[in-house]
Amino acid sequence: MKLTARRRFQLNWFPPRAAGPWRIPADPDRFDLFLLMGQSNMAGFGCVRSDDPWSPGDFDPEPGVLVFGGQSKVRSESPQGRMVWRPAAHPLHLNQRSCGFGLGLPFASSLREAAPERMVGLIPCAWGGAAISEIHRGTPLFRNAVRRVRHGQRVGRLRGVLWHQGESDTRTADAAAVHADLLRAFMGDLRREVDQADLPFLIGDLAEFTQTFKSERNPPMAEWNAQVRAGLREVASTDPFAAFIESEGLTGVDDVHFGRRSLIEFGNRYARAWLEWGKSPAS
Repeated sequence: MKLTARRRFQLNWFPPRAAGPWRIPADPDRFDLFLLMGQSNMAGFGCVRSDDPWSPGDFDPEPGVLVFGGQSKVRSESPQGRMVWRPAAHPLHLNQRSCGFGLGLPFASSLREAAPERMVGLIPCAWGGAAISEIHRGTPLFRNAVRRVRHGQRVGRLRGVLWHQGESDTRTADAAAVHADLLRAFMGDLRREVDQADLPFLIGDLAEFTQTFKSERNPPMAEWNAQVRAGLREVASTDPFAAFIESEGLTGVDDVHFGRRSLIEFGNRYARAWLEWGKSPAS
């Protein structure tokens, strides 16, 4: 079972209407929007491999959760689909064949369990393989994200950003050394662009199993990987509107990517951090 290219095309350009359990609330304060940014683990790599299969119901839309179309490609900010809301189901990201099961929908489901009277809207903007230099201000991905957030703000309220990125910046010493500074700059730029100085960021750790793999196979890259991970933690700990999400105990399907079951747990951890942090959907 997999999502065919034809079905991806249909979801991009002829999405089902946001009606019934997915009807957008008349009150924007009841429609909580979250931006999904980073690279493949945020875009969703689960269920891409035969040893990590889809399960029944994975393609079924989640009641009360919507996803916004119109994501761009990494080299063009033009929307590759209609910028409209559709009922949310896996995969949320549609512009790469490598996108599958992700953590965004489990995150939204947990928020709905905590506050079922509210709606959740997800704006997918992650891109597999993207270094942070391909996401910062001025890049196609950044401009597309800002454009779509502004559309979303017409009917809802941007509550936060789910961030999981850094694997591509562990490949060289120079990239690892500046990653934390570039992340801080990105966060500041995005907050200014959407006019929310206190926009919350939920920052996920890179996989522990990646650290183990690199320590055994490539010690220099293991050091760069550890440097990026430390930077993610430090940025989250020093920003009053950020939280750090641990990856401890999660498992993968290769040396970089989390599998389906771990992505469910990771999404739940993002949600718990959000709720425990005091930024619940009701706040």
